[in-house]
Amino acid sequence: MLLGFLAATGTLLSWSVGTYAFLRASRIIDPGLLNRARLLLAVWATLALASITGGIWPWVVVTSTSFHAWFWLGLSGIVGLTIGDLFGFTSLRILGARRQSVIGTLAPAAAAASGLLLLDEHISIIDIAGITVTLVGVIVATYSRQEQHDVAKEGYGSFTLGVMLAIGGAVCQGVGLVLAKNGMMSADHQPLIQPFHATFLRMSVGFAATYLLDMLRRAPHRPLREAFAETSSRNAMLLGALSGPVIGVTLSLLAAQQLPAAIAQTIFSLVPFVVMIIARMVYKEPLRPRAVIGALISVVGVLILVMY
Repeated sequence: MLLGFLAATGTLLSWSVGTYAFLRASRIIDPGLLNRARLLLAVWATLALASITGGIWPWVVVTSTSFHAWFWLGLSGIVGLTIGDLFGFTSLRILGARRQSVIGTLAPAAAAASGLLLLDEHISIIDIAGITVTLVGVIVATYSRQEQHDVAKEGYGSFTLGVMLAIGGAVCQGVGLVLAKNGMMSADHQPLIQPFHATFLRMSVGFAATYLLDMLRRAPHRPLREAFAETSSRNAMLLGALSGPVIGVTLSLLAAQQLPAAIAQTIFSLVPFVVMIIARMVYKEPLRPRAVIGALISVVGVLILVMY
């Protein structure tokens, strides 16, 4: 359990840094192209890491994988990375880092529902109470009419569209986590595949599926080199790819191995509060009393999860 909570905390910190990096990149690079480019970077990085940590040649990472792992981790990549992160990057562009990450806290509910259906994971009444308290805190912290006005003023899209896409991304993230856990575990619920290896499988299938998704939504073809053309957006994308798909996703899979998916996803949902701290300390954004109260409520929810 301790390893799972440490991995979940590492995921929380990595994704918080990646959120701001991808915010900068998403407002310069098309979200669909950004998603594909960072997945490509993650494929090569995780293949190298899987080979090094497993002590095997890169091609063995591919050929030694069972159909069970390929199917479930690949499906997880399509749901969570191809579709979910396209929704996520588009909503991030519209809503900004703090608002988008708040709506992402709907992911625990999706993780709990899909975990119950696919993995027969039963969570206690206390766990449900902790998840509920955490979500209430997040909502109190960030939702107001002022937020809608600020989004309209920033001019990257409508608040309603941004919220709908953020909800879709959160649901895909929660379901994707459970699908990935199913692919990483054997029939007797023992770890079947290492996190770097699993992340590579998710990323590779997710990357390939971006082309199919573009065909289905009839998006114009954008060559990958466009994502690397502008220096500041390229650097932001590289930082986001390292902290998000490589470190963050790998740690999230490790956490999912050690903890029930809904509990792991709830710890991940604290990203908005780490983002608030970054906003205050780095970008000098003011913290409203409502945000502080919501953060305190959310921390109580996480303590319920951890202590009971």
